[in-house]
Amino acid sequence: MYKILIVEDEIEIATTLKSHIERYGYECHIVEEFEKVLDVFQEIEPHLVILDINLPAFDGYYWSRKIRQVSTCPIMILSARMSEIDQVYGIENGADDFIIKPFLLDVVLAKINGQIRRIYGEYAKEPESRILRKGNTALNLDMVRLSTMEKEEMLTVKELRLCHMLFENFPHVVTRQQLLSSIWDEEGFVEENTLTVNIKRLREKLKSIHSSLEVKTIRGIGYQLMEESK
Repeated sequence: MYKILIVEDEIEIATTLKSHIERYGYECHIVEEFEKVLDVFQEIEPHLVILDINLPAFDGYYWSRKIRQVSTCPIMILSARMSEIDQVYGIENGADDFIIKPFLLDVVLAKINGQIRRIYGEYAKEPESRILRKGNTALNLDMVRLSTMEKEEMLTVKELRLCHMLFENFPHVVTRQQLLSSIWDEEGFVEENTLTVNIKRLREKLKSIHSSLEVKTIRGIGYQLMEESK
């Protein structure tokens, strides 16, 4: 069953959405503590998020950016103000679609169905083409997870890009410059220590899931993903 997370501080709107969406086979969760949106997201692990802009503490754009650091799941912005500038700002902060208040429930449902089909269903790529396997380890690009038969770990967006590149080049060496250019080129100058920190985190996650893979440092060149020798 696909899970929908609703982040809306007007309880009547949130409960109305939940009631209508659940009638069509979805599992819905409503955020109640608006300082802990990311915590709830990581606990529920939804397939799609409906996210209001005007929220207590931090606005929806802030939480959209936070969610994008750990997931690629669809985010639908909910707002009474959706000018061209608002929509551009929403897209720049990670949104995939928009729901303009006041809205028709059937239009919301159609938008949800469309996003689910695009990402997970009939319009999505073949599942296996979005899962890379090396040794006993699978990298799921859609679910942003690294897993073995024993355990799994959620990745941040940067860890996902880094892991993806190492998997695609396995077992060849990838230079530090290649990793920096392909993963962080949109941010301009980035300290090389940032790459070192993310490699360390990736190694910890591989160890945590009992992966047969290891990331080796090739001094003066870069990194190499290999299977551990027994």
